This record gives sequence, structure tokens and C-alpha cells, in this order.
Amino acid sequence: MSEVIVYLQDKVWLLVIILATTGYLIGSISFARLIHYFVKKTGSIDSFAEPVPHSNETFESNLVSATLVSKKLGARYGLTVSALDMLKVALPALAIKLLISDDPWYLIIALGGVLGHNYPVWYGFVGGRGESSILGSVFVINWFSFFLANGAGLVLGYITGSVLVVRWSYHILLPLWFLYYFDNPWPAAYMVATNFLFWMSMKADLKRFQDLKKNKGLKFSEEDVSEFILMGKSLGRFLDRYSIYSLIKKALAK
Repeated sequence: MSEVIVYLQDKVWLLVIILATTGYLIGSISFARLIHYFVKKTGSIDSFAEPVPHSNETFESNLVSATLVSKKLGARYGLTVSALDMLKVALPALAIKLLISDDPWYLIIALGGVLGHNYPVWYGFVGGRGESSILGSVFVINWFSFFLANGAGLVLGYITGSVLVVRWSYHILLPLWFLYYFDNPWPAAYMVATNFLFWMSMKADLKRFQDLKKNKGLKFSEEDVSEFILMGKSLGRFLDRYSIYSLIKKALAK
């Protein structure tokens, strides 16, 4: 085995192709579809289509992920899918990290996994958004950064009064943290690449959200947003009432 690894390390582009392709094919396994099939005994899964709070509008999306399974089957199955999506990227990345420890080759197989999750070849390139898969790789890169980034996200979310800041700020914070923490730029570069994949996959959803707010004139409380993205009402309700942004807004309105 060691002879093969040494040989591949001398053939840089061959190693890159093997790792990226392997990661992509594994990442293309859609556990959302598999779990849905085992529960419902059908190969088809209805698209994401949920009523928008306080309106007659419907929010539609082509995502097929843990979020969709949670909506269709309940939180227990959604959490199962999320855990499997984390493992399908984390385990291959960990294996490569242990086998080839002197270079960050494991980041290539991880990036391939996230790409496969978002654009799976087995399912017409229609997949998820990569949140769970990215988090799975983060545990391999630097496990405690997950808690640091999400803790910082909670603080920023409390300051800004935004559930989405709580949910997504780690995408912005982790490249900065990795750039500071590591002696080489590759982990930060990896997070920049996964950021690109995440936001590109979210493009249509974000455009629809902005359309509802600007063109339809809809207003959403943080409680509405929090419930809609399956983070529960309590977090959003707390931010609506007690975030720094809300407290300042109320004080200025008096």
C-alpha cells in the first residue's frame, strides 16, 4: 500500500484526478433519496414546496437533502440523512488524511464529495446545498473550529438579530479562521471553494427569497424564518424580542 501511495505522490495530477473522482462519486450518493425510498417504498420524491408564512405564495426549490426529508418524513429521518451526508465526506477525507499525512490531499477528496452532493451524477445533477457535507469535512480539518465558528455565529446572530446569520455565518468565518490557524493556505482555500459551491447552489433559492421580500412586499419575522428553515420557533422569537438589533430598534421607535 505504501508503495502505491509513494508512486501516486510522484504522479501529482493522477492522484488529484483519482481523489477528486472518488470523492465526487461517493458524494453523489443521495442519502435523502435512499432514506425516503426505504420509508416510503417509492423511488420518487416530491419537490420542496412549502407555503410562505402570511401569504398565498409557495416557496419551491429543487433541493433534495436532509431539509427536504425533514419536511416530508420528520426530524428523525432528516437528522439521519444529515449524519450520513456528513460521514460520506468525512470518512474518505479522514482515510486519506491518515494515509497521506504530509500534504493536504484529503481536501481534494472532500471537495469532490461536496461537489458530488450538490450536483450528483446519479440523479441528473440535482442534489442538496452541501451544508452537512461541508460540516463533515470541517470536523476532519479542525474539529474544534466547528464549535468556534458556530459560537461566533450565535454571537453575530444575536447582535444582528438574524437567524440566517446564526445559520450561515460559519461559511464566512471559517476561511478567515483557517487562514489564521494553519501554516499553509490550503484549508482556507478549501473553505473558499466550498463557499462558492454552497452559494451557487443557493442562488435560485436566494433569488426567490428576495423576490418575495422586494417584489411581493412580504415581511418575515425571525420567528417565521427560523421555523421555515427548521431551526424552531424559539430561536427566532428570542431574536425578535431580545437581540441587540431589536432592542436598539425598539429604543429608537420610542
